[in-house]
Amino acid sequence: MDNDTRSHILATARWLINPHSTPGLLLCGLCGNGKTTLAKAIAWLIGYLTELENGYSKKLRMPLYTAKNICRMCAAGEKFKEQYDEYQRLFREPMMIIDDIGEEPREVMVYGMIHTPIIDIISERYAAQLMTVITTNLETDALKEKYGERIYDRFCEMLTSIVFENDSYRNRKAGDTLGNEKQQSN
Repeated sequence: MDNDTRSHILATARWLINPHSTPGLLLCGLCGNGKTTLAKAIAWLIGYLTELENGYSKKLRMPLYTAKNICRMCAAGEKFKEQYDEYQRLFREPMMIIDDIGEEPREVMVYGMIHTPIIDIISERYAAQLMTVITTNLETDALKEKYGERIYDRFCEMLTSIVFENDSYRNRKAGDTLGNEKQQSN
Protein backbone atom coordinates (compact mmCIF):
# COMPACT_ATOMS: atom_id res chain seq x y z
CA MET A 1 0.00 0.00 0.00
CA ASP A 2 1.63 3.23 -1.16
CA ASN A 3 0.60 6.86 -0.65
CA ASP A 4 -1.14 7.07 -4.04
CA THR A 5 -3.30 4.04 -3.24
CA ARG A 6 -4.14 5.43 0.21
CA SER A 7 -5.13 8.74 -1.38
CA HIS A 8 -7.40 7.05 -3.97
CA ILE A 9 -9.08 4.90 -1.30
CA LEU A 10 -9.62 7.91 0.97
CA ALA A 11 -11.14 10.00 -1.85
CA THR A 12 -13.40 7.07 -2.76
CA ALA A 13 -14.48 6.57 0.86
CA ARG A 14 -15.35 10.27 1.12
CA TRP A 15 -17.46 9.98 -2.02
CA LEU A 16 -19.21 6.83 -0.75
CA ILE A 17 -20.19 8.23 2.66
CA ASN A 18 -21.11 11.78 1.62
CA PRO A 19 -24.92 11.96 1.35
CA HIS A 20 -24.57 14.98 -0.96
CA SER A 21 -22.13 13.33 -3.37
CA THR A 22 -22.66 13.02 -7.08
CA PRO A 23 -24.32 9.78 -8.19
CA GLY A 24 -21.19 8.71 -10.01
CA LEU A 25 -17.44 8.41 -9.83
CA LEU A 26 -14.88 8.88 -12.61
CA LEU A 27 -11.57 7.11 -12.08
CA CYS A 28 -9.16 8.43 -14.69
CA GLY A 29 -5.46 8.16 -15.38
CA LEU A 30 -2.83 6.12 -17.12
CA CYS A 31 -3.21 2.38 -17.56
CA GLY A 32 -2.25 -0.10 -14.88
CA ASN A 33 -2.52 2.17 -11.86
CA GLY A 34 -5.46 0.64 -10.00
CA LYS A 35 -8.63 2.21 -11.42
CA THR A 36 -10.43 -1.02 -12.26
CA THR A 37 -9.22 -2.68 -9.06
CA LEU A 38 -10.68 0.19 -7.01
CA ALA A 39 -13.96 0.05 -8.97
CA LYS A 40 -14.22 -3.69 -8.26
CA ALA A 41 -13.46 -3.04 -4.58
CA ILE A 42 -16.38 -0.58 -4.44
CA ALA A 43 -18.69 -3.24 -5.92
CA TRP A 44 -17.42 -5.87 -3.50
CA LEU A 45 -17.86 -3.52 -0.51
CA ILE A 46 -21.45 -2.66 -1.47
CA GLY A 47 -22.26 -6.34 -1.92
CA TYR A 48 -20.63 -7.28 1.37
CA LEU A 49 -22.29 -4.54 3.42
CA THR A 50 -25.76 -5.12 1.97
CA GLU A 51 -25.42 -8.88 2.52
CA LEU A 52 -24.51 -8.26 6.18
CA GLU A 53 -27.47 -5.91 6.56
CA ASN A 54 -30.13 -7.74 4.53
CA GLY A 55 -28.95 -11.33 4.02
CA TYR A 56 -27.58 -13.05 0.95
CA SER A 57 -30.83 -13.03 -1.02
CA LYS A 58 -31.06 -9.22 -0.80
CA LYS A 59 -27.40 -8.52 -1.47
CA LEU A 60 -26.99 -5.62 -3.91
CA ARG A 61 -24.83 -6.19 -6.93
CA MET A 62 -22.86 -3.71 -8.95
CA PRO A 63 -21.91 -5.37 -12.24
CA LEU A 64 -18.89 -4.34 -14.28
CA TYR A 65 -19.13 -4.00 -18.05
CA THR A 66 -16.33 -2.90 -20.32
CA ALA A 67 -17.28 -0.18 -22.78
CA LYS A 68 -16.34 -2.54 -25.63
CA ASN A 69 -18.67 -5.26 -24.32
CA ILE A 70 -21.52 -2.76 -24.05
CA CYS A 71 -21.01 -1.95 -27.74
CA ARG A 72 -20.88 -5.67 -28.57
CA MET A 73 -24.16 -6.25 -26.72
CA CYS A 74 -25.78 -3.41 -28.64
CA ALA A 75 -24.54 -4.73 -31.99
CA ALA A 76 -25.43 -8.36 -31.16
CA GLY A 77 -28.97 -7.25 -30.34
CA GLU A 78 -29.63 -7.28 -34.06
CA LYS A 79 -29.42 -11.10 -34.07
CA PHE A 80 -29.73 -12.24 -30.47
CA LYS A 81 -32.67 -11.19 -28.31
CA GLU A 82 -30.97 -12.09 -25.00
CA GLN A 83 -28.06 -9.76 -25.86
CA TYR A 84 -30.52 -6.99 -26.68
CA ASP A 85 -32.40 -7.55 -23.42
CA GLU A 86 -29.16 -7.46 -21.43
CA TYR A 87 -28.12 -4.26 -23.20
CA GLN A 88 -31.50 -2.66 -22.40
CA ARG A 89 -31.11 -3.59 -18.70
CA LEU A 90 -27.96 -1.45 -18.52
CA PHE A 91 -30.07 1.68 -18.91
CA ARG A 92 -31.88 1.03 -15.63
CA GLU A 93 -29.32 -1.00 -13.62
CA PRO A 94 -29.39 0.71 -10.18
CA MET A 95 -25.59 0.60 -9.85
CA MET A 96 -22.95 -0.32 -12.39
CA ILE A 97 -19.32 0.06 -13.43
CA ILE A 98 -18.39 0.99 -16.99
CA ASP A 99 -14.74 0.07 -17.44
CA ASP A 100 -12.33 1.54 -19.98
CA ILE A 101 -14.51 4.10 -21.71
CA GLY A 102 -12.72 5.48 -24.71
CA GLU A 103 -11.59 2.03 -25.90
CA GLU A 104 -14.87 1.30 -27.66
CA PRO A 105 -16.11 2.44 -31.07
CA ARG A 106 -18.21 5.55 -30.74
CA GLU A 107 -20.93 4.24 -33.07
CA VAL A 108 -22.48 0.83 -33.69
CA MET A 109 -24.76 -0.12 -36.60
CA VAL A 110 -27.93 -2.04 -35.66
CA TYR A 111 -30.66 -2.75 -38.22
CA GLY A 112 -29.19 -0.08 -40.49
CA MET A 113 -29.42 2.54 -37.75
CA ILE A 114 -26.43 4.13 -36.04
CA HIS A 115 -26.34 3.82 -32.22
CA THR A 116 -23.96 5.44 -29.74
CA PRO A 117 -24.20 2.92 -26.88
CA ILE A 118 -21.98 4.62 -24.30
CA ILE A 119 -23.41 8.08 -24.97
CA ASP A 120 -26.96 6.68 -24.81
CA ILE A 121 -26.33 4.84 -21.52
CA ILE A 122 -24.59 7.84 -19.93
CA SER A 123 -27.47 10.12 -20.99
CA GLU A 124 -30.10 7.80 -19.51
CA ARG A 125 -28.16 7.17 -16.31
CA TYR A 126 -27.60 10.92 -15.94
CA ALA A 127 -31.32 11.63 -16.31
CA ALA A 128 -32.20 8.96 -13.72
CA GLN A 129 -29.26 9.89 -11.43
CA LEU A 130 -28.20 6.23 -11.20
CA MET A 131 -24.96 5.26 -9.45
CA THR A 132 -22.30 4.83 -12.09
CA VAL A 133 -18.58 4.27 -11.66
CA ILE A 134 -16.54 4.87 -14.82
CA THR A 135 -12.89 4.16 -15.51
CA THR A 136 -10.90 5.65 -18.37
CA ASN A 137 -7.39 6.28 -19.58
CA LEU A 138 -8.56 9.38 -21.47
CA GLU A 139 -7.69 12.92 -20.42
CA THR A 140 -10.23 15.75 -20.32
CA ASP A 141 -9.70 16.94 -23.91
CA ALA A 142 -9.90 13.38 -25.26
CA LEU A 143 -13.16 12.77 -23.34
CA LYS A 144 -14.65 15.94 -24.86
CA GLU A 145 -13.51 14.93 -28.33
CA LYS A 146 -14.76 11.33 -28.08
CA TYR A 147 -18.16 11.99 -26.47
CA GLY A 148 -18.88 15.63 -27.28
CA GLU A 149 -19.41 18.72 -25.17
CA ARG A 150 -22.93 17.72 -24.03
CA ILE A 151 -21.87 14.36 -22.55
CA TYR A 152 -18.67 15.81 -21.11
CA ASP A 153 -20.79 18.46 -19.36
CA ARG A 154 -22.92 15.67 -17.88
CA PHE A 155 -19.78 13.88 -16.75
CA CYS A 156 -18.77 17.02 -14.87
CA GLU A 157 -22.14 17.24 -13.10
CA MET A 158 -22.82 13.56 -12.37
CA LEU A 159 -19.30 12.28 -11.63
CA THR A 160 -16.79 13.02 -8.92
CA SER A 161 -13.34 12.66 -10.51
CA ILE A 162 -10.38 10.94 -8.94
CA VAL A 163 -7.24 11.34 -11.03
CA PHE A 164 -4.65 8.57 -10.83
CA GLU A 165 -1.25 10.10 -11.52
CA ASN A 166 0.87 7.24 -10.19
CA ASP A 167 2.91 4.88 -12.35
CA SER A 168 1.59 1.53 -13.49
CA TYR A 169 1.62 -1.17 -10.85
CA ARG A 170 2.10 -3.69 -13.64
CA ASN A 171 5.40 -2.09 -14.63
CA ARG A 172 6.56 -2.11 -11.03
CA LYS A 173 5.79 -5.80 -10.68
CA ALA A 174 7.35 -6.63 -14.03
CA GLY A 175 10.42 -4.58 -13.17
CA ASP A 176 10.69 -6.25 -9.77
CA THR A 177 10.43 -9.70 -11.33
CA LEU A 178 12.99 -8.90 -14.02
CA GLY A 179 15.28 -7.37 -11.42
CA ASN A 180 14.99 -10.45 -9.20
CA GLU A 181 15.72 -12.80 -12.12
CA LYS A 182 18.87 -10.84 -12.95
CA GLN A 183 20.07 -11.07 -9.36
CA GLN A 184 19.39 -14.81 -9.20
CA SER A 185 21.29 -15.51 -12.44
CA ASN A 186 24.44 -13.69 -11.14
